[in-house]
Amino acid sequence: MSSSAATVPAGETAAASFRLPDAPVALLRLDAAGVVNAANRAALDMLGVDAQALHGEACERIWGLPAAALCGEEGVWVAPGEDAARRVRYQRERDGSGWMLSLPHPETAALLRDMAMLGQDSAPLPTAPALQPLAQRLRDAATERRLLESIGERLSNCELELALPDGQPPSPTLRRLSAGFGNLAEAIRQAVALSVQIAAEVPHVVSENSELVQQSQAQVAALETVREASGRLMAGLRGAGEELQAVIAVAANANASSRQGAEAARLLGDAMREVERRSARASEVIEVIDSVAFQTNILSINASIEAARAGEAGRGFAVVATEIRRLAERAAVAARDVRLIIDQTSAALGESAVSAQTTEQVLGGIGDLLARASGAMESVAERVSAQGDEIAAIDRAVEDVVGLSRSNLQHAAQVAERGEALAQGATTLHDCVGLFRLPEDPMRVRRHARVYQLAQRTVAGIGAALEAALDDGRIDEQALFSRQYTPIPGIEPAKFSTPFDALCDELLPPLQEPLLALHDWIVFAICANPDGYVPTHNLRFSQPLTGDAATDLVGNRTKRRFSDRVGRSVGAHTDPYRLQVYRRDTGQIMFDLSVPVFVAGRHWGGFRVGYTLG
Repeated sequence: MSSSAATVPAGETAAASFRLPDAPVALLRLDAAGVVNAANRAALDMLGVDAQALHGEACERIWGLPAAALCGEEGVWVAPGEDAARRVRYQRERDGSGWMLSLPHPETAALLRDMAMLGQDSAPLPTAPALQPLAQRLRDAATERRLLESIGERLSNCELELALPDGQPPSPTLRRLSAGFGNLAEAIRQAVALSVQIAAEVPHVVSENSELVQQSQAQVAALETVREASGRLMAGLRGAGEELQAVIAVAANANASSRQGAEAARLLGDAMREVERRSARASEVIEVIDSVAFQTNILSINASIEAARAGEAGRGFAVVATEIRRLAERAAVAARDVRLIIDQTSAALGESAVSAQTTEQVLGGIGDLLARASGAMESVAERVSAQGDEIAAIDRAVEDVVGLSRSNLQHAAQVAERGEALAQGATTLHDCVGLFRLPEDPMRVRRHARVYQLAQRTVAGIGAALEAALDDGRIDEQALFSRQYTPIPGIEPAKFSTPFDALCDELLPPLQEPLLALHDWIVFAICANPDGYVPTHNLRFSQPLTGDAATDLVGNRTKRRFSDRVGRSVGAHTDPYRLQVYRRDTGQIMFDLSVPVFVAGRHWGGFRVGYTLG
């Protein structure tokens, strides 16, 4: 055996002693200093060297494995570089004399290389069948990641026009993202339009508020003047009332005095009439005396005649007769004088009685006039008092109005301040929404353009059908354009009938329903008048009423007046089209594209199509 051993070359003997038993796994042995002292065929093939080239080499010969990396009882070292299969598993030998190393199996190496390529977007699919589904999913995830990165980039720049990568396959996620961008873009477009409208209106509001403040100030000043004038008028009326009361008292005294004077004049008249009566009686007595004097005179004459006849015997009797005649004559003269005086006195008494009566009448008239004047002045005093009360009420009302005007002035000032704040807010809003870059033309979105095309075509048919009904006399113009709504009882939300809804029930379904059959994303296609009234909804939303409010809200929406922001505008505008996004009362976010409907050249309402982008 020794001779046989002597014939074996020294190199082959060393190589034979270097090799480890063959095994499916690549194995190597290192001594304590990290020098390779054994390897099997699988390890030599993996490293691409022969035994002589590897024997006695430092461990760095194995893909650059440093001796310092061998620490602990066992571990894994991965070589730097792009080859994921270059990894070494090591384990310290039990006696501490070295290390046992193992390299990846070829199939494991292939899997490692394929797994390393999974993270590369442009790498080919792995050759391992087990990894191909995972690789496809990773590629899809990478595509979505690139899409999200693109979306994130656009959102970070406030760009709301979603531009998809070339060759991007459709997917539910992509459709939802596209719908979300479209909804957001149109919502912000509406906010921009609204902010522009508000910004345009705010200066007018501020100007009107300023005018209102000035007018309120002028009103307060005018009311203050009225209040002062009413105060002066009130004071004047109080003074006039007091003076009237004094005049009434004087008039009452004068009336009493005039009545006393009238009574005195009446009594004087009565006294004078009594004197006149007695004077008449005295005149009668004088008449008697005068008659007696006349008879006495006749008697004396006769006595003288008889005395003359008697001669000397009757001389004494003649003297007596003569004296009696003289006495009778003197009595007659005195009676005449007394009668003249009595006549003059009676005349004077008559005149005095007439004067007294006239005085009584005049004083009575004055008393009546004073009584009427006193009554009139009392009525005037009452009216002055009543006017004083009314002016006091007016003064209180004016004071209240002054208070309200001051309050209105304060409110107007506050409104003016809020108007200025609103102007600043509108400017800020416009600046904020101006951060977003919106699609220049919504009609560049294919679905919007498609709906606009369908709406234009349908509107032409609707206008022609309604115009033909007018020409045929099936309805008159007053009924077709009527704005009278008769509530249909017992239904909530409220429904109404109109003079034209029966005709619409006949004419509109054949024109509206075909649109719903064209695309499943079209939710409704209906007509509305300028008040948002929908005479004929689609058949799917005109189901029989069930009595359940939630069910009927969705299933029966015909003959309702929609007063929401979109509902009240779709039939009122005359723009070529109006595109709006909103949340329906059913909770669904939708787009609404409306086109005006004209009948015989007159605006009748609008045709609206509701649809989604997702």
